[in-house]
Amino acid sequence: MKKSVIGCLILCAVILVPAMNLPAAMASINSQNWMGAIVRNGYDDFYGTFVTAYEEGKTARLAVNVYNDYFVQLNVSAVKVGFDWGTNYTSSECSMDTPSVISPYQSHVFIAEFQLPPVSSASNLVTHGYTIYVELVNSTSGSKRIMDTWTGSGSNFAIFSSDQADAYSYKEEVEAYPSSTYYNIQFLTAEARELIMRSSVAKSMGSHYYVLGDFNSSKTYYKNSLDFMQQAWSNETEKWSTFENSLADLLKGAGNLLMYQGYAWLLFAFGFLLMSIGVLVYLVRKRPTPKPA
Repeated sequence: MKKSVIGCLILCAVILVPAMNLPAAMASINSQNWMGAIVRNGYDDFYGTFVTAYEEGKTARLAVNVYNDYFVQLNVSAVKVGFDWGTNYTSSECSMDTPSVISPYQSHVFIAEFQLPPVSSASNLVTHGYTIYVELVNSTSGSKRIMDTWTGSGSNFAIFSSDQADAYSYKEEVEAYPSSTYYNIQFLTAEARELIMRSSVAKSMGSHYYVLGDFNSSKTYYKNSLDFMQQAWSNETEKWSTFENSLADLLKGAGNLLMYQGYAWLLFAFGFLLMSIGVLVYLVRKRPTPKPA
């Protein structure tokens, strides 16, 4: 009897000890990427921090890279992203009925695509946090149950109102023009210099109202700044084009003059040659005939 008990204990130890040393099945979120955002990890003066932002009502796309670091396949039944405004959005690439299989030591990128709510439902006055969920089931067929759920989190997600998005876009366009100070650009006309100054003032006002959260006024000032900037460059281009055309006409006229002068000198030289020949002939004829001795 004792031998049987000891044998059972040894057998259990042989089975359980290796099992205790095996790591638990794991799926990790290697990385995530928000695609098509207006701002992607960019600093925003209104929020005073780095944000990823979309415009209200637009479509957001989140790529989630899920990695299987266990030696058996994992069956992913759901990849979700849940926001602090109380809504979860699920990838359409997998479900409880059709789980997605990830082989050992392999990864798969899931896409969650969804329409963002209006700022009346998810405020644009603050940034939002979110959680990514990866749910695993025990099988790909038959009766299934959720074995576990792995999560990852993120923060500083923003939803821009329409005016806020327009203001940000106008600001980006204004700043895309080269700075006259940084590039040492000298505008030729007083009109262009005045327009650049007005653009600078309007941009400063746009920034001021953006920080205050008055996005409608900010949009108006940034749009004015962009218009003044475009007018300045258009004016300068037009003036330089006129100057270049005048210079080209002047050079063309000078070329014609030089050509005419060349013809004149050629005719003068030909005439001088004929005159020289005539003089030589005259001198030969006028030479006195020597008398016979």
